[in-house]
Amino acid sequence: MSISYWLDESKTNSKNFDAVIIGAGIAGLSTAYWLEKKDPTLNIAIVDKHSLGFGASGRNAGFITCGSAEHFNKLNQQFGFEKAIEIWKFSEQNRELLKSEIMQDDVSTVDYLSTGSCTVAASENDWTRYHTIFADMQRAKIDVELIDEKYLASQYGVRNFQGAIQYKHDGVIHPVKLLKKIKSRLNKTTFLLGEEVFSVKSENGSSLVRTQHHQLNAKKVFVCLNGFASMLLPELKNHVKPQRGQIVVTEALPAFVKGPCYLTKHLCYFRQLPTGELLVGGFRNHDIEAENTALDETTDKIQKALTEFTQSYFQSTTNVKINYRWSGIMGFTNDGQMIIGAHPSKQGVYLMAGCSGHGMGLSFNSARVMVENSYGAQLPSHFDIKRIQF
Repeated sequence: MSISYWLDESKTNSKNFDAVIIGAGIAGLSTAYWLEKKDPTLNIAIVDKHSLGFGASGRNAGFITCGSAEHFNKLNQQFGFEKAIEIWKFSEQNRELLKSEIMQDDVSTVDYLSTGSCTVAASENDWTRYHTIFADMQRAKIDVELIDEKYLASQYGVRNFQGAIQYKHDGVIHPVKLLKKIKSRLNKTTFLLGEEVFSVKSENGSSLVRTQHHQLNAKKVFVCLNGFASMLLPELKNHVKPQRGQIVVTEALPAFVKGPCYLTKHLCYFRQLPTGELLVGGFRNHDIEAENTALDETTDKIQKALTEFTQSYFQSTTNVKINYRWSGIMGFTNDGQMIIGAHPSKQGVYLMAGCSGHGMGLSFNSARVMVENSYGAQLPSHFDIKRIQF
């Protein structure tokens, strides 16, 4: 939205911070965590137009995963074998850092379960190809196994698939409970929620963040808006593109799905919640042009596909009731890798955007490397903003 002269109260309400973080999702809160750990004396503010996790961080499936086996294969083809391993290991590190730094010995408060994950083969051709992907992942020393149709039926409740690649160390979580857990670890961070940022300016070695109610002066600003980044910084329009994802959640059912599962043919994923509800998301490739949007709403076409899948592909869900339908906005980059680093023309402003569907599996660790970069450390080359031509 724009801001009118009549509504602008910022000029009479100025506040000073060492760092201002724009975005109160997993990226923003993780950035605050690593900043406080780096320097406990810092005075930090997180500002967001909505509430904690109102964006994609509160609208995803709650997967703490490295991605599907198909994702590893795509990385291998795109970047080569060694780089694919590096990117996969970064996600493994993300998971382990969340466990050691945030969850610690209290995983039940965020509903975390270490379940493993699987990528199912929808056809005989896929199943043949998956044997090659499996061999590559084994060669990369990734802990995977092949599972057959019977195992899929007994452990994941799905039918009519050839088999799957199962990765043993992924998990699931309640994403908003995780955000609240991270927030509970913060000691020097002020939250300014319900305030939309209208501009970020840098001059004379400091930055000015303006909302309707405040002018926030800061030495460093961290923009953590993912798919909405270009709304604040239009220069990112060709580099971080919003794309909608849609999800359904059923009524509670007896437990029958072991862990998160990917069916990449439909960009589909599913899991069962600890309380029994079945969550199914994806199918955006059924209407990809319409889903290339920042408009947060559900559509009949995608919701119908999700409902039909939910009621057809599992063993006991023919007439299951759908209790929730929602959407969320992701940010995708041209090469599928996040953009992290110092803004090329705004001194003291740092960016972290374009999670490309892997926000929960990357953001905690990505925030760590962004914070370290703000203190002079190098970034992994596949994340580095310097690869982008503005």
